[in-house]
Amino acid sequence: MEVKYCIMNLILLLSCIFGGRSVKCPLNNVCRCRKFEGKLFADCSDRFLSKAPTFSDDIIGINFAKNKFSTIPQNLPTSLLHLEMSRNELVYLNSSSFKRYTLLQNLSVSHNILLEMSIGTLKSNSRLKHLDVSHNNLLTLEVMYNISVDLKESQIQTLILEKLQCTYGVSLDIKQYQVIHLKHTQLLELNLASNRINSLEIGVLNALPKSLRILNIADNKLSFGLYIMEFTVLHNLEILNVSFQNSFHQMKMSGDVFDKCNDTKIAPACTCTKDISLDMIISENDIGNTTSTPRNWNHYTDTILAAESFSPFSSDYTVDNYTIYLPRNLRVFYYHDNLYKMSIPKFPFGLNNKLTHIFAQRKIFYEIIGPVTGISLLQYADLSGNFCKNISKSLLQPFSKLEFLNLSNNALAPIFENDKQGEMFRNQRLLSVLDLSFNRIVHLPERVLQNNINIRHLDLSFNSLSEFKVNIEHMKKLKTLELSNNQLVELDSETRKSLDRLPLNSINIHLIENNLKCSCETLDFLKWMRNSKNVHFVKMKDYTCSFGRNATASFKDLDTILQKLEKTCSSYTLIIVLMTTFIIITMTTTISRILYRFRWKLRYMYYVAKEKYKEDVDHLEFRRQRSFRFDAFISYADEDRRYIIDLVKTLEKDYCLSLCIHNRDFIPGTGIADNITNAIHCSRRTVCFMTKHFLDSYWCMFELNMARMEAIYSRNGQNVLFLVALESGIMKHLPLQLMDLVDSKSYLEFPSDEERTWDTESAIAFTAKLGETLTSD
Repeated sequence: MEVKYCIMNLILLLSCIFGGRSVKCPLNNVCRCRKFEGKLFADCSDRFLSKAPTFSDDIIGINFAKNKFSTIPQNLPTSLLHLEMSRNELVYLNSSSFKRYTLLQNLSVSHNILLEMSIGTLKSNSRLKHLDVSHNNLLTLEVMYNISVDLKESQIQTLILEKLQCTYGVSLDIKQYQVIHLKHTQLLELNLASNRINSLEIGVLNALPKSLRILNIADNKLSFGLYIMEFTVLHNLEILNVSFQNSFHQMKMSGDVFDKCNDTKIAPACTCTKDISLDMIISENDIGNTTSTPRNWNHYTDTILAAESFSPFSSDYTVDNYTIYLPRNLRVFYYHDNLYKMSIPKFPFGLNNKLTHIFAQRKIFYEIIGPVTGISLLQYADLSGNFCKNISKSLLQPFSKLEFLNLSNNALAPIFENDKQGEMFRNQRLLSVLDLSFNRIVHLPERVLQNNINIRHLDLSFNSLSEFKVNIEHMKKLKTLELSNNQLVELDSETRKSLDRLPLNSINIHLIENNLKCSCETLDFLKWMRNSKNVHFVKMKDYTCSFGRNATASFKDLDTILQKLEKTCSSYTLIIVLMTTFIIITMTTTISRILYRFRWKLRYMYYVAKEKYKEDVDHLEFRRQRSFRFDAFISYADEDRRYIIDLVKTLEKDYCLSLCIHNRDFIPGTGIADNITNAIHCSRRTVCFMTKHFLDSYWCMFELNMARMEAIYSRNGQNVLFLVALESGIMKHLPLQLMDLVDSKSYLEFPSDEERTWDTESAIAFTAKLGETLTSD
C-alpha cells in the first residue's frame, strides 16, 4: 500500500534496528546496539529473555520482540522513545506498566496473549504517536474504549487495533462510545482490520478525528447500511481500505477452532454524562465541502433514509435519484477480494472528490452496466478476477484520465471481439498500461485500440488468439507486448512492419507457449525474429516450434533451423512454381478446348434446359399433351426474305403446312436465342436456305447449329434438318464440322439463279418436292 502519511519516528527506529554497524550495548552483553545520528538503538529480539538487562541512559530505542516477557520491564531508561514488545507473553497491562516512560513515542505490544488493557494504562504517555496492539484476540475490540480514553489528550498519529477478535465467532458493531474520545486527537491512521465488524453505528465515523488520513477496516464482515453515507464526513481521509470482506479463512483445527476467545467480554459502561445522539454527532459542515453550499440536517437525513430503500449493487433498487458522497480528499480506495455478488447499475458519485486509484479485483462483479460518474480524476483501476461477463461499451467514457486499467481474469471476450470501432477505450488517450489477459479472447478487431496512443504495456497473455492483427502503429510509446500462452503461429507481415516502425529502441515481446511453426510459410517471420533490431523477444531461447509432422524444435538453435528451412524451401520453390504454372496452363488449355469443341452442344443444352424449366413452370398442361406446333422452322437470311416469303405462302396454301418464320412467328419481348431454340424445338423439321448472306449471318449460323444439335441429341439422329442451296456452289463454303450434312445428301438445290422465280416450271417442281418432303412422316 502506498502510504503518504507514515510515522517518521517508527521508520527511523526500524532503520536503526535493522541497519548500521552492530556493537555490544553498554552495560550488557546480551543485546546488540546500533548507532544512528548520535542515538543508540538496542536490538534484543529473539533472545529468550524474561527479564530486561541493564541499559545505559543514552539508549532511546529497544527491540524486545520474540522473547518471554510476561510484564513490562521497569528497569529501562526513562528517556526511552521506542519500545517493541511484540511476540512475547504479556497478559495484563495497567496504569503502572508504562508510567515510568513518559517520553515514549512508539509502542508495540502486538502478538501477545493480553487479557486486559485497563483504563489508565497509557494515561502517562501523552507523547505517544504510534501504538500497535494488534493480534491480541483475547482483548476484543472493547479495549478500544479504554485506549481512546487514555489517548484523548495524546499526540497519537497511528493506532493499530488489527485482529483483536477471534477469527470465528459472532460478528459485532462498532459503537460511538468506543471511539468518541479520539475525536479531538490528531490521529492520522486507524487500523481496525480482521475484527469481524459487521457495521458501524451511525455517528461512529463522525466521531473519528477530522485529521484521519488512512482508515483500514479490511477483512471484516461489513454489510451495507446507513453508515456508508457517513463516510463523507471524513474530510481529510485519503486512503480507505475495505477489502477482504466476508473472505474465507484457512481453518486450523488445532488453532483457530479451539483457541481461547473472549468474545463474551462485557463492555465497560460509557462514562458520558448524557447519551450520544445522532444530532450531536453530525453537523452541517461535516456533510460535504465547507466551501460549497451548506446542506441542512433535513437534506442529510433524507439521503440517509433514501439509502434504506435501495442497494446500489442490486438491480432491484427502488430509488433512482441517489448519489454516493465520498470524502472529498479520498485518493485511494481498496475494495478487493470481497465475496459480494454484484451487478453494478447506475452508480453516481458526488463530484467533490479526488479519487485517483480504485483496487476492486477478485470479487464477483458479474456485470457492470453503469454509468459510473463523478470520479473523473480516476487514474488507476484494477477490476481483474471478477467473473465479469458483461460491461457496457460506454462504461469507461467518463474516465479520460485513466492511465492504468486491469480487466484480466474475467469473461469479457465477446465484448472486446465485437468492439470493431474501438468504442470501449475511445476516451482513454492517456492509458499507459492495459491488461486483458485471461479473458478467453479468440479474436481482437483491428481498430479496438485505435485511440490509445500512449500505451506502454499491453497484456493479452493467456487467451486463445490465433492471430494478432490489432493496429499498433500509432502506439509510439509501446514498450511491452505480452502475447504469451495463446495460439499464435506467427505475427503477420503488417504487424511486423508496424513494430519495426515504432521509434523506441527496444520493444519487449513475450511469445512463449504459443503454437509457433517452423515451416516455409513462416520462414520470413522467423528471419524477422532473428534479425529485428527494434524488437527483443523475452526468453526466446525457451520458445519451441513445430517442425515437420511430429517434431518440435527449440529456438536455442534458431540459426540451424533457419538454415534447414532455407535449404528445404529453396529446393522446392522453383519446382512448385513451375509445376503450378504448368498445371494451370494445361488445365486452362484443356478446358478451353473442351468448351470450344462442345460449344454448340453446351449452348443448345443450356437453352433447352431453360425452355424445359419454363415449360415446367408455365406450361404444365401443355407439356402433358405435347405435339409439334409447326411442320417446319424456316431459317433464312433477311437479304433473301422476298424469295422465302413467297415460297412459304405457296407451301402453306398448297400443302396445308404450318411453317414458322422469324419475322412473323417469334414472340415479342423474348430473347432472339430463346425464340430460335423454342422454334426449332417446337417444329417437326428445320429448313435452312443456304446463301452467301446466310453463311455470313451470325444468327443464321446459330439456327443451323441449334437445329443440328436438336437432331443429334433430342430426335435420336432423325433426319429433321434440311438444307436448301439457293445459290449454286454454296455448299462448298460450309464449315468443316457441317460437311457431314453435304455428304449425307440432306439438302436440295434450287434451280439456277436465272430461274429464281416461283412460277417457272423448274421452280414449281422444286416447290412440289419440298412440300412433299415436309408433309411426309
